[in-house]
Amino acid sequence: MEEQKQSRFVGVDNPQIESKRIGIFFIVTFVISWVVEFGAIIPMFNSTETEYVQNAVSMIGSMMFAPAFGSLIARLLTKEGLVHSGFQFNFSQFRFHFLFGWFGMTAMSFLGAVIYFLIFRNNYDANMTNFVANYMGEETDAVQVIAAYKTDLLIKLFTAPVLDVVNSFGEEWGWRAYLLPKLYRKLGTVKAVLLSGFLSGLWYAPLVTIGYFYGVDYPGEPFTGILAMCIFGTVTGIIYSALALRTGSIFPAVFAHSSMSVMMSQAANFTFDGGNYFVGPAPTGIIAGIPLLVAAVLFMRDLIKNPVKSSAEKKEDGNKKNECERV
Repeated sequence: MEEQKQSRFVGVDNPQIESKRIGIFFIVTFVISWVVEFGAIIPMFNSTETEYVQNAVSMIGSMMFAPAFGSLIARLLTKEGLVHSGFQFNFSQFRFHFLFGWFGMTAMSFLGAVIYFLIFRNNYDANMTNFVANYMGEETDAVQVIAAYKTDLLIKLFTAPVLDVVNSFGEEWGWRAYLLPKLYRKLGTVKAVLLSGFLSGLWYAPLVTIGYFYGVDYPGEPFTGILAMCIFGTVTGIIYSALALRTGSIFPAVFAHSSMSVMMSQAANFTFDGGNYFVGPAPTGIIAGIPLLVAAVLFMRDLIKNPVKSSAEKKEDGNKKNECERV
């Protein structure tokens, strides 16, 4: 009974080193990221100089590599190497998970937008008036603009998983390929999946304060935005975690993350008011995010009912099976 109560790393010979690795990952990923964002990116972004703002936006993109960098530093400093990096592309063994990673998030973003527009029908603008006026200029041929955009959107339905694959890899190789398995071995399924997802959302907190994801001038700014980002990170994190844990590969999660990043703001172009990121039609909203929530619940339920075993546990089960066969 006492052994069951103890928190331990399943299949890890030296729990101290494993805890040290987690600590290094957190220090690099959070501390360095937040120091750079609060100390440089945010002041530059709030500057009146256009060049500074543009540089800040470029730096935001580079910060997406912080989790991967944290993973790499932890691996190097503790001599862990690249063992269990999740680089295997085992599509033939896990077709559903790879295909869900490729098409699933795009489909749920679309379905969420449909739900939103069914409820807020008066906000649906098939002529994309704001998009044409704000982004292309009022004198632009609206028909050509809309046709070009819809063609581009159709292409994105199939290519979204690779359009933001570099930044998505930067995040997922840290959160899902490195932190998640370590938390999973120490805390178990539910706590590890929820905690890693929550932390991946909290990591965005400095950027949320300047309007990243949820904009500005909303009630409770920026704390409600940070909380919403933590919830969104938890929900999507469940899905990414399930794909990574089931396959042992980082690629389905990377494809899913890239798809979400690309498709997130597309439906807002069909609104009169630009939508509301707390409501919809972006999947960050409570209405448009319903399909994501349902998928997350189903994936979590599957992980609980059919736990993923560590390589050490699989080896132990194999030894037991061989012993039984010999008897």
